[in-house]
Amino acid sequence: MPGRGRHHLPSGSLASLSVLLLAIASATQGCGGGGGGPPPASSALFAPNSSANTVTSYSSKASGDRKPSKAIGGANTNLQNPQAVALDTQKLIYVANKDDDSIVVFARGSNGDTAPVHKIQGPDTRLLHPEGLRVDGSGQLYVANADGDTITVYAPGSDGDATPIAIVGGPATGLKKPEDVVLDAAGNIYVANTAGNSITVYPPNSNGNADFTRRIRGSNTRLRSPDALAMDFAGTLYVANADGDSVTSYAPGADGDVQPVTLIGGPSTLISAPGGVALGRHRDLFVSSSGADTIVRFNVQSAGDVAPLAVISGPKTGLSVPYGITLSSGA
Repeated sequence: MPGRGRHHLPSGSLASLSVLLLAIASATQGCGGGGGGPPPASSALFAPNSSANTVTSYSSKASGDRKPSKAIGGANTNLQNPQAVALDTQKLIYVANKDDDSIVVFARGSNGDTAPVHKIQGPDTRLLHPEGLRVDGSGQLYVANADGDTITVYAPGSDGDATPIAIVGGPATGLKKPEDVVLDAAGNIYVANTAGNSITVYPPNSNGNADFTRRIRGSNTRLRSPDALAMDFAGTLYVANADGDSVTSYAPGADGDVQPVTLIGGPSTLISAPGGVALGRHRDLFVSSSGADTIVRFNVQSAGDVAPLAVISGPKTGLSVPYGITLSSGA
């Protein structure tokens, strides 16, 4: 059964990575002069490092082998194989821990070996290998439980052995090893089913054995172990395909065996076992490659075997099998 595990970049791509990093660094040094005005403001890019039990953050404009601006890690953090990071409007950081079936919550400025301010854990939570999570505008937390084939929802401020306010699960749902969840502007719930090679969509406030209203699935979709999702303001859906080494995008309302609008993939992209995808406000698309310990950045309209605009990679970065990345507002 497909799932998240250690992957490695092909040897030819490893050789090209060093060359590409040098080219990007050179190009970056040549930008910004000649009356072009100030560069776009950057904000924080957060990455959970599953092998290092850390959460690192970087400027959204970072490139090369740079130290993270902050790194949460150590015994007090309670990080145990972190799989995904989400942010809310109250300046809190939510992290899904796969190994101890928990969600830990940190203050936004946390750094070093700091204790979480909340920890959701216990039999009543129904957490079972949580691998994806989102917080909606009201503060409700949505969690994809890969080994439970469920989406659990928690009230704002939940802590301890908290009972979910909703659980989407059962044979009608079509959930098969769900590894990420995202909501659109209307509150519809989108889920990446890694074992089902599908994206299933549910109405707002779904609960129980709910039927999906749409399902993206089939050979034309180019979905291959989809395990991370992002959505833009227009409703275009972006999907990281762990076994396809690709990112595919789909038009708003996509359903059935539809072809993607775009597909980014190939050796020049440096995408290897992607475990996270995130969108910035300046038409940037970020992809974390768990197989190469990198985060690559593209233009959101990129397609095909294209080189990234920037690559965060190297021993100083602290990246170690990064999965579900996220961006703070303003990126």
